[in-house]
Amino acid sequence: MSDEEKIKKKKKLSRSDVFAFLFPFLTAVFSVLIGYYTVSRNLKQFKSDEANWTYREACLSGRYTNLKDLHRFVTQHIPIVQGELSRDAFLENHLMKERPVLMKGAALHWKSYKLWSDNYLNQQFHDVKFYIDLRKHHSTDFAVRRKMKLTQFLMQYRSKDWYLDSMTMDTAFMDGTNVPGYMNMSGLFSTAEGTDHFYHNFYLSSGNTSSPLHYDGYANFLTVLDGRKEWIIAEPEEILKLQYDEFLDHSNLSPINVTNFNVTNHPGLCDVRWKRAVVEAGDTLYVPFLHSHHVYSPPGRNMALGMWFTLGAYDALLDATGFDDSTVTSDMIKIFKDHVAARPPPCEVTSCAPLPSHHTSLRTLVAPGNEQFSRDSDVPPPAWYPLNGGDQGEKRRIGPIAYGTGVPEGSISHVYLNTKEALNRGFKVVDTATMYGNELEVGQAVRDSRWSRGAVFVIDKILADDIIPAGPGGIADKTRSIIKGCLERLNVGYIDLLMIHDTFELTDLLPFLTVIWKVMEEFVKEGVVHSLGLSHAEMITIKHVESFATIPVSAVQNLFNPTEYDEAVYKYCMENRIVYLGFGITGDFHAVYGQPNPILNHPLIRSLSELYVTSQQLILYNWAAQMGVIPISRTTSISHMKENLEFRDIFLNPTHLEQINGLLAIRT
Repeated sequence: MSDEEKIKKKKKLSRSDVFAFLFPFLTAVFSVLIGYYTVSRNLKQFKSDEANWTYREACLSGRYTNLKDLHRFVTQHIPIVQGELSRDAFLENHLMKERPVLMKGAALHWKSYKLWSDNYLNQQFHDVKFYIDLRKHHSTDFAVRRKMKLTQFLMQYRSKDWYLDSMTMDTAFMDGTNVPGYMNMSGLFSTAEGTDHFYHNFYLSSGNTSSPLHYDGYANFLTVLDGRKEWIIAEPEEILKLQYDEFLDHSNLSPINVTNFNVTNHPGLCDVRWKRAVVEAGDTLYVPFLHSHHVYSPPGRNMALGMWFTLGAYDALLDATGFDDSTVTSDMIKIFKDHVAARPPPCEVTSCAPLPSHHTSLRTLVAPGNEQFSRDSDVPPPAWYPLNGGDQGEKRRIGPIAYGTGVPEGSISHVYLNTKEALNRGFKVVDTATMYGNELEVGQAVRDSRWSRGAVFVIDKILADDIIPAGPGGIADKTRSIIKGCLERLNVGYIDLLMIHDTFELTDLLPFLTVIWKVMEEFVKEGVVHSLGLSHAEMITIKHVESFATIPVSAVQNLFNPTEYDEAVYKYCMENRIVYLGFGITGDFHAVYGQPNPILNHPLIRSLSELYVTSQQLILYNWAAQMGVIPISRTTSISHMKENLEFRDIFLNPTHLEQINGLLAIRT
């Protein structure tokens, strides 16, 4: 064989080898292509089938666990009209029959729709406080909420999971909300408070919010000013499918977790006959009472206003049926349906005022005299507590937080300046005592503060140890002398609340306590003392005073913090409407003795302060307030004074309140 033939044979063998090498690879590629084609075809077919699914089929498929993802399968829509409805059309077709309606473009002429950018809101309402949900997606647990100035919210909300959802009673703010003519009828509408105006809510977020599944206790006009809100709404008849009665603490909230539901646990959810409404900027949606709904807002700035109201003309008729908050859901539906069916036309129930010739702002209905309401929005627990007995009985009130002037020895020179500063910053309750030796300074601070005397509540305490050495025969005279000295040193005209200090030392000397209290009653009758109380009180001393007193115990001032307080005294005060003032709430007394503070630095208190975006002190003050206790602050820091006055800006949810209460088992 020649060399040329050998080369040709070698080349031929090389091609064969290459082919043998490539064949498995080509086969694999071909198989992948076939598989991809098959999967693509099947996926395309699945998507085609999925696109034709009903809401029920999509829900039962198990592919979706977030209710917002099922909105697109709802094919029935809320009736839509262009612009505002006429009065007759709204009353006859929607209000009378409790039927929702979406009015497209109804708010395009509103001031709030045209002007309310973040910059405008910040310029006009920067100091107005609103409640903020510190999360955007609601589940079945309790939300974390706190108050915040609008300027602080606007600076951070686009990068935070924050959702402004809050009532506002600021009248200037209401100028941006127009009331349609058919709403301006005297006597037909009323708010929950029974007045002839509306409950006004403001919503603002960066979008991607999800509401709980719920129904409202009032009818609602929801107007979107920016962004879009996607609603699914169900008639009252569908309520039983949503298991409301299982959520006994909040009967209008369904226990279904809308962000992660399991269809096996909530099969009724798939049978609900929803209707859908996409509310865009400038649109107004009317949602009647008892209509269950879920609301989702896509990402992006989202702003809306809500007007909540009850049908005042029909309230008495509904009340006559026995309908109230305790009515179980199944009975509620039947009673309400029968009530709606039997309603006479609204203008036969009450006189309908003539329609205005132009749209009015909500301010003209809420505040016809143009008076300025509080710059705060929602109002948490009592701002002022009533005092039993005294010279004016229930007319006497004490504020929600007190400034304590008891300071370490050697600091008395600062008492005047600190007390005056506290008063000028906003404190209106001042606590002093003969034992503190600072009544002169406290009285001068009250007189020099920005408040009139009637605006400041002054507490003074006389020490039992100063009286008892006088002996049985001299107790009354000694008590009179000490109280007169208090009045002279304070020099503020009268003492709002006079207390006996360290009454625990009198548990074995109850006859002395009787004499002291009777003398204190003399000063109440003279009008120079208004109310009486006990400090460091025990049940035996409270019960003893009540056994003979003609002027009852109005207040008790005791140690109160999550790890230590007299449960019996606390419970008795709450049950008998005795005001409870708490000292040592933050554990500050530990510092006096050079001890570490196990309360302020407790891991639970630290974690809650981070969660609520506030200080540990405010968490504890708010806990005390929600327990019905007035906290006493002894801070000498100006910044802390201002902060402490804002303790009501947060409101601990029931879960966190219970966790703090659980610390009582840890005794310090």
